[in-house]
Amino acid sequence: MYQALVSFNGWTFIAQICNLLLQMYLFKRFLFEPVKKIIAQRQSEVGELYSAAEEARQTAEHDKAAYSEKLLTANEEASRIVRTATERAGQQGEEILRGAQAQAQALLRKADDDIARERVKAMNEIKNDISQMALDIAEKVVEKEIRPEDHKALIEEFIASVGDDA
Repeated sequence: MYQALVSFNGWTFIAQICNLLLQMYLFKRFLFEPVKKIIAQRQSEVGELYSAAEEARQTAEHDKAAYSEKLLTANEEASRIVRTATERAGQQGEEILRGAQAQAQALLRKADDDIARERVKAMNEIKNDISQMALDIAEKVVEKEIRPEDHKALIEEFIASVGDDA
C-alpha cells in the first residue's frame, strides 16, 4: 500500500501535470487577473485619494493665506474706522465748544446791550425826576406858575448841565 503511493506511473504523471497546468491557467484567468484588476483599481483609488488630499491641502493653505490676508485687512480697516470715528468725535466736540463759546459771547453782548439800554433808561428817568424836582423848587422860589415854554427851556438847560456832569 505504501508502495502504490511511491510508485511512478507515466500516464498518471502526465495527467497530473496537465491537471496542474489547467489549474494554473484557471487560477490565473479567474483568480489572479481579477485580483490584479482589483489591486490596480485600489491603487488607482488610493492615488486619486492622495492627489485629492494634496489638492485639498493646497486649497486649505491657499484659503488660510487668503483668510489671514482678509483678517489683516479687516484689522487695518477696523483701526482706520476707529481713528476716523475718534477724529470725527474730536471735531464735533470742538465744533460744539466753538458754538457754545459763540453763544456765550452773543449772550454777553446782549447782556451788555441790555445794561447799556437800562443805563440810558435810568439816566433819562433820573433826568426827568431831577427836572421835576428842579421845577418844583423853582416854582416855590418864584412862587408863580412857569409857562410851558419856559418850563421846557429850563428842563433842557438843566438836563444839558446834568448830562455834562455825568
